[in-house]
Amino acid sequence: MRCFSAPAAHSSSTVALFSHQTKTTRKSRARERFCSRSIRDENAGVKPRRDDDDDEEEVFGGEREMRTSHTNTNATTTHRSKRGRRKKRDILLACGSLLLFSNTSSSQKEEEAFAAGMMDFTKQSQSTFQLGPLQVTLQRLRTLRNDIFTSLEEEEGKEGKKNEDDTGVVVVKPGSEEAIARLRNATLDCTSARPALEAYANVRDVCTLSIVLKSVSKKFATEEARERARERKDETVQAFAELERKLRDVNASKEDIDAEFENSRASVKRFAESVLEAFDFSDEEEKVKREAFPDLFS
Repeated sequence: MRCFSAPAAHSSSTVALFSHQTKTTRKSRARERFCSRSIRDENAGVKPRRDDDDDEEEVFGGEREMRTSHTNTNATTTHRSKRGRRKKRDILLACGSLLLFSNTSSSQKEEEAFAAGMMDFTKQSQSTFQLGPLQVTLQRLRTLRNDIFTSLEEEEGKEGKKNEDDTGVVVVKPGSEEAIARLRNATLDCTSARPALEAYANVRDVCTLSIVLKSVSKKFATEEARERARERKDETVQAFAELERKLRDVNASKEDIDAEFENSRASVKRFAESVLEAFDFSDEEEKVKREAFPDLFS
């Protein structure tokens, strides 16, 4: 049987105790790690705090500060951008208003110029329409007078001839139906209506001078001017009636017939003056109009 000395026994027990303690510590640490791992697995959604979290918070805080600063900068930039857009909008609105006002003013001026042009065109066209028939009347009266005087001068020595000259032109003598028909044509149905208008004349005035009078410058003439034109129209129609009476008289002298032709001619010209006056033309416009109708205003 072996026998150990006391020192040797003490050394062996110390080694055994250390070995036991080491194993126990290892097992304890293993259990702690196992428990810790289990806890982490159970609380997987909970992030354990580490020692460097403070640093991360500082970093995150810095980032937040940077983000806040960037946000403030963006807000300031956005505010300035909005303010700039408002200024641009205000400027555009102001410019648009000015352009609209300018265009409106321009349109108004164009409309006024157009209206003035239309008014001038109306005056020119209406005056031409009304003075034209009066000039035709004078021309036809002159032609009728010349034909009648030619007939009177050539009447002697031609009793045996037909009522026709060598050129085939009908000779118009006082007292003939030809003379009265020509007078109706010259006076534009103001002495008596032509056969084609007799039925219509029973219900309406067919005298062209009456039609002219109704149209005498309704837009431009004063009531005084229209009344003067009405009086001169009536004088002209009366002069035509006197001329017709002389032409129906086979015994009327040449001098009496000539006087009635002259009276009718003067009456037409006075009526034309009233018509022209009713349009209230300027001096230059009136001069041009008179030159356009030399028979009426010579």
